[in-house]
Amino acid sequence: MSLSKLSNQVVLVFACAAFLAVTAHAQFRAGIQGTVTDSSGAIVKGAKITVTNQETGASQDAIADDAGFYSVGHLGPGLYTVSASMAGFKVKVIKDIRINAEDTSGVNVVLDPGAVTEEVTVNGDTLPTLQTEDASISGTITSDQINRLPEVGRDPYELVRLTPGVFGLGARNANGQSTNLPNYSGPGGSNNSIFQTENAVQVSANGQRVEANGYSIDGVSVNSQTWGGAAVITPNSESVKEIKVESNTYSAENGRNSGALVEVVSQNGTNQFHGSFLYKLHSPSLNAFQRWGGPNGEAPQRDTTLLRNYAGSLGGPIWKNKVFGFFSFEHISTHATGLESEWIETPQWIQKLPPNSTAAKIFAVPGSEPKIFKQLTSTCAALGVAVGPNCADVSGGVDIGSNTGTPGTIVNSTNGGGLDGSPDLQQVQVEEPSGTKATQYNARVDFQATQKDLVTFSMYYTPVTNTFVPGSWCCSARQYDFFTSARHHEAAALLWTRTISTSLINEARFNVTRWYFDEIPSNPKIPWGVPNNNINIPNGSFHTSYPGPGKFNETSYDFRDTLSKIHNSHVLKFGGELSKEQNNDTSLWGDRPNFNFNNLWSFGNDAPTDEGTVTYNPKTGAPTDFRKYVRVTDLAFFGQDTWKFRPNLTLSLGLRWEYLGALHDKFGQLSNLVLGTGANTLTGASIKIGGNLSKPDYNNFGPQLGFAWSPGRVFGHEFGNKLVWRGGFGVGYNRIPESLTLQARGNPPSFIAQGFPASQLPAGVYTINPNGIYAFYGFPANPNAIIAFDPTTNLPLNGSPSITGPLQNMRTPYTYHYSLEGQYDLGHSWVAALGYQGSGSRKYPRTLNYSLLYQPNPHLGIVNLFQSDVNANYNAMLARITHRFSRGLEFNANYRWSKSMDLCSSDQNCQQTYPFDQRTEHGPSDFDVTHSFTAYALYDLPLFRTGHDWRQKLIGGWQLNGILTLNSGFPWTPVSDSGTSCASSVNAGFICPVRPVAYKGGAGNDTSTDNLKNNGNFPGGGLNFFTPPTAPPGGYSIPPVPGVGRNSFRGPRYTGFDMSIAKRFGLPKFWVIGEGAGIDLRANFFNVFNKLNLAPFGFHSNSTTIERPLFGRATGALGGRVIEFQARFSF
Repeated sequence: MSLSKLSNQVVLVFACAAFLAVTAHAQFRAGIQGTVTDSSGAIVKGAKITVTNQETGASQDAIADDAGFYSVGHLGPGLYTVSASMAGFKVKVIKDIRINAEDTSGVNVVLDPGAVTEEVTVNGDTLPTLQTEDASISGTITSDQINRLPEVGRDPYELVRLTPGVFGLGARNANGQSTNLPNYSGPGGSNNSIFQTENAVQVSANGQRVEANGYSIDGVSVNSQTWGGAAVITPNSESVKEIKVESNTYSAENGRNSGALVEVVSQNGTNQFHGSFLYKLHSPSLNAFQRWGGPNGEAPQRDTTLLRNYAGSLGGPIWKNKVFGFFSFEHISTHATGLESEWIETPQWIQKLPPNSTAAKIFAVPGSEPKIFKQLTSTCAALGVAVGPNCADVSGGVDIGSNTGTPGTIVNSTNGGGLDGSPDLQQVQVEEPSGTKATQYNARVDFQATQKDLVTFSMYYTPVTNTFVPGSWCCSARQYDFFTSARHHEAAALLWTRTISTSLINEARFNVTRWYFDEIPSNPKIPWGVPNNNINIPNGSFHTSYPGPGKFNETSYDFRDTLSKIHNSHVLKFGGELSKEQNNDTSLWGDRPNFNFNNLWSFGNDAPTDEGTVTYNPKTGAPTDFRKYVRVTDLAFFGQDTWKFRPNLTLSLGLRWEYLGALHDKFGQLSNLVLGTGANTLTGASIKIGGNLSKPDYNNFGPQLGFAWSPGRVFGHEFGNKLVWRGGFGVGYNRIPESLTLQARGNPPSFIAQGFPASQLPAGVYTINPNGIYAFYGFPANPNAIIAFDPTTNLPLNGSPSITGPLQNMRTPYTYHYSLEGQYDLGHSWVAALGYQGSGSRKYPRTLNYSLLYQPNPHLGIVNLFQSDVNANYNAMLARITHRFSRGLEFNANYRWSKSMDLCSSDQNCQQTYPFDQRTEHGPSDFDVTHSFTAYALYDLPLFRTGHDWRQKLIGGWQLNGILTLNSGFPWTPVSDSGTSCASSVNAGFICPVRPVAYKGGAGNDTSTDNLKNNGNFPGGGLNFFTPPTAPPGGYSIPPVPGVGRNSFRGPRYTGFDMSIAKRFGLPKFWVIGEGAGIDLRANFFNVFNKLNLAPFGFHSNSTTIERPLFGRATGALGGRVIEFQARFSF
């Protein structure tokens, strides 16, 4: 049953059950706790505390214990009222207490002597906004911030970088797409608004990799199985009530990830109907070109996407005071057309192809003609070939030769049978249209099945259809290559809270997260039966078919149960989590053969020079999609004690044990290498078939310790509850993503990935699929792909396939994290904080070519294995100042002075240049930035800001909102890739690039934009400053030890300023929309001043390779100004 069908049935069941509801209640992990005293400071025990949700009217009671302590948990974010009553005292009522998502707020109550019939009311806005109840470094993103601050693509995760202890750029590249942190390899940030299948937001928290971040919605995981730090569901902004982001957590309830924990709480219905409708326009005509396109006179670019965005929501009571519902949606429609200059075949050349040849049949397929936008000048000079015996300018293009030879004959002559006066190639601009139509639906129902059973159901369903032409990436934009990818992302969660007694509550959460697509049925016009051919032409190549498609189906089932007990001054929590993951991995791209041709004439003779890597069944020699049914089980147990040791001191102690399971295939098709020992590490290796891919690691215990202390007096100075010190220490574990471990999917003996030279391509292997041009399966087998295996070692007896996978004794990566922070209430709604944040990471993965280190095994090719031996450390000073929204202003600024050091900065690709000695790789992390500053502000102009008369509605309502981002630049490594520098070993791969053996000194250190886009810091080129290694005659297999440190130089600084200007027009009160209804007209400006920011220097790029002329200089720039217009009606 599909998740969407399941969700529909669950919604129906819950809707029926709603008629039995008694009282509605949101149930989440926020709470209120504190101490009850009298005006003299004496403890008041037995006081009754009532906490009431001002939106729904739902309430909970608690009784102050012998220490005066009370605690009320399982609250959602919002405004609450706390009332306290006790015989002999006046009733104390504190209104408008704001509770943030998944956060416990401290509210101490002081009772005044008097009759219980008397009441004292205090506004919660007057209470200090200090974080007095836990030690975490965290921040909250409110719905108001999400609606007002400029965020690319209305993606609320874009604002995560504004929270304490989190770093990110928020930049876009030249054409408006997301910009990754340097050298990150993965899905990256969203290029498709909230509709990206796996959204890996480019932020680093507490010095951790992007892959260490984790995401949840309503307390349940929406993390990707494949990519660490990526969310399968990105919630639409209308559906988000608040987001809590923890960069240092000291709760054992949290696990799986040690980076930023991004916890989303969805919107709920209330006793009042509320809703919204939005339209946004993103048009190329509004956007500015970059101020600089590149060092060689490249034309500046701009964001060319045309996007229309619709969104809406409706929430309210289904049964007033009892059952609430909320629904939201978001829809985008985008269109963009790119142009690409390419050399392609001419109609005259096609007409000369031998009749009945495979080549002729390929170009007879309907839609094989490219989508030509414009004919360009087609001359030999433009092709890069001198006019002569190999090229002539003729009408209609260039003549580079003629067909010659017989079928099956490879032609080595450049011009084939010689020039014949007929055009063979033409230069054109081809169209590359692209577009997206996507909608996300969100629903939530809150109700109480019985007086003690509180239930919430929420779901997100996101169908996405992307259409595009792959263009020069693969296909020369042929008409049949107009590709459609129809994807679905889904998540549904069921939350059940059982109130056993006033001090004992059990909470169970269950969710299903899934994404899937199959691109064969969504592309019926693509001729899958045509092999994917690459045909060389002078100074380039062109293709004849799309190489895909993809077919994926990943589903996660997660169950979590937590028992909470209040005992004296202790809030105790015990619980466990179980996760079952299914990854039905079908690698369709491996099932279609791809062939290379050295020229047009060999292609005309149906004579490939070789076949590229294809995945075969070694038992039959037939191509296969090597589908696998991967299963993973994760398990965790935790205990947490939050102890109100004193009224001004809260201690937290927790312990979590996690089992992050090893991969296995349901049918035992996964295999991995088991190494030998000592000198026989490879020669004594064998292949293990089935079972777990590696040995499970059960030693994953993570203690968490924290404190929050609010001293009334220190060294004789009275602080009056305006100061709090917080600190802690903890251990967090990280799951190794399947994008790394599943690289073992193609290992023998179940599968084998191999290419073949022409001599091993029997007649009939190169052909159109015998089942037809639109048939995907059924390409002929190649008998040379049939391999016999040793029954003892499972190694091949003929051939030497490469193998990839984890070591058998892989450890679970873990991180020690710690912090100490002081926070002070400055008064007038201002709060300042200064602190230290640090982490030490151990056992993170890297990939190592064992063939370079040990005597090769003749039965194996390159052996790439993952091992857990990467360490890292991070230290930072954090300073921030915050102004709670008051008198029309909300402000927050964060400054970070930090240093992050590691041996490798990514789970996927370490890019180590000397893996033989990890000490040489120790250096600043790829994402290390010494100085980082972010600030945001929400400001209501003081022009009829308050009131509800016509002046405020028509003249007032002006808003200015902005985000400022500054940082001092990323590090980069100088490398060499000349033929005499790189190291290679027969049958063992190579190491390239390598680092120089010496730095001669004398380089500048100016990282300004003007310097790096002009002369740079290395006048005269990199060879004037660095000495590359030089191989002896015959080469070397191990290069010299580097004489230049990894990431020892700095790239361009970054300055970003985004803002929005809005005018809200109030509407008169009528029917259901109430007095607060209005229409917001808003303009969003990204890079408002069109500031030129240079792109970071990438590893082994023109900017970082010492032999290249652009060494040390920028080769491109980030995006120019983008303007969006938006109208939003809300009530």
